[in-house]
Amino acid sequence: MSTMTRNYSPSELDLVKSFFTDSEWETISCALEDYINYDDPDAHPSDLIGGISVSDRVNSIDKKLNQLYVNTQGRDI
Repeated sequence: MSTMTRNYSPSELDLVKSFFTDSEWETISCALEDYINYDDPDAHPSDLIGGISVSDRVNSIDKKLNQLYVNTQGRDI
């Protein structure tokens, strides 16, 4: 599942990363790790946010967060 809507410039990625401190980003990542425990493979799509499983949503978000860090690594923000 890919939900990236477009490519972002380095300055746009820096802006997004600056929304939170590293500790806050880590908190978000940890919250996702906890939230994935709510995944129910038998859930009906109408019971799911956007009809997408918890697992798919968490993995998509986590992939984006990781890519954000890869794309901004080594730059002071």
